[in-house]
Parts: sequence; C-alpha cells; structure tokens
Amino acid sequence: MSRSNLPWLTFDCYDTLVRYTESKAEALANLVKKKGGSEKLIRRAQAAFETTEKELQIGDFVMLTEVLRLSVRAGLRTAELETTTADEDAIIDAVKKAIPFPDTRPVLDDLRRDYRIAILSNSEPDVIQYNIANIGVEFDEIVLAAEVKCYKPDRRMFDELLVRINERPENVTHIAQSFYHDIRPARDIGFGRRLWINRYNRQGDPAYKPDVELPNMLKIRSLLN
Repeated sequence: MSRSNLPWLTFDCYDTLVRYTESKAEALANLVKKKGGSEKLIRRAQAAFETTEKELQIGDFVMLTEVLRLSVRAGLRTAELETTTADEDAIIDAVKKAIPFPDTRPVLDDLRRDYRIAILSNSEPDVIQYNIANIGVEFDEIVLAAEVKCYKPDRRMFDELLVRINERPENVTHIAQSFYHDIRPARDIGFGRRLWINRYNRQGDPAYKPDVELPNMLKIRSLLN
C-alpha cells in the first residue's frame, strides 16, 4: 500500500515523545543552584516559570524561544536572582536537547509501517528540528505553533493539522500527554479516537474522558488493531 493511502496518527511532541518539562526544569534548577539559590528558591522559580509560560501562550502570539526567555526571566526574578542571555540560552538549549522517552523510537518505527504519522507541536522550526533529529524518525507532517501563530489548546492548531493532512477529524487518532493542550480540544473538535499517554500519573477531566489512558506508548499498536 502506498503511504498516501495509510490512515493517520497524530502526536503531540513535548512530554509525549520527548522529555520537555523535565529537561527545562532541570536546566532552570541548575541555574538557580549556580547562582547560590536554595531548594526553596528553585521551587519558587519553577512555579513562576510555569505560570508565565502558560500565560504567554494564551496571549498575543510570540515565538516559543521568546516564551522561554521571558519565562526564565520571570522565574529567576521571583527567586530574586539576575538573568543573563546565557541563562536564557541554556533553557532553550535544554528544550532542543530534550531526550526522547525510551518507548518513542521503537513505537514510532513500528507504527510508521502501517500509518502515516504527524506531529502537532507548540514549537518553532529552529527548535523542533533538534527534537525530530533526537527522535530519529521521519514524520509525514509537522504542524507548529510558529506557523499557525497560536498555541494549543487553540483549535486553530488542530484545524490547520486537519487541512495539512487532508482528513476529517473522525478519521484521525490523536495521541498526547497533555489533557489541557490536546485531549480536551481533540474531543471538542471530534477526533475519532484520543489516546491519553498519562506519563506523569495525573488526574484527567471526567467530562473529557479519553478513549484510552496509558502510562506510555508501548500498547498503542495492540489497541489500534
């Protein structure tokens, strides 16, 4: 069968395929420690970083690298520490180097034999290219926030994805870790199946119960057959 006739599986990238949150959190903690900050200040910086990041992604659009720069400034400022350009670069570099989860490569290699696979990510070309290289798998389509000028959970991201892959939502299975960014909007838009990869054992929203909840991606193939 030609790849053009294969069904579609769409994936979030950050925290679904690569360790995005862990990577930037570790980098921020290292910055605070190098500046003499305590564990308490690390927690304060992390909280401010995460709050700022989320707020920036629902406001007027700015690129992911700028979101990260502004978020690390907010985090270190909350910890009463100065921020340098090198500090900002360290966070961006950590995202670029985010390590894929152990199951990512083998599962995607296997699924790609019978499905077309796409990424829908709150990223930009200069960052995602490193993540794709680290994953080591060729994707059939990649849709980025930088191209659509908005961030998930904005439905415009999903609408653009469906236009790019030329498919109706009910014929697509969306696979993601974030309930907020992916599982809820995919339900609202009418994706055929939603597989929640609950890597961090979080609580979901019963009103948006996914079709399947899994701790990792290893059983995806058996659920799709």
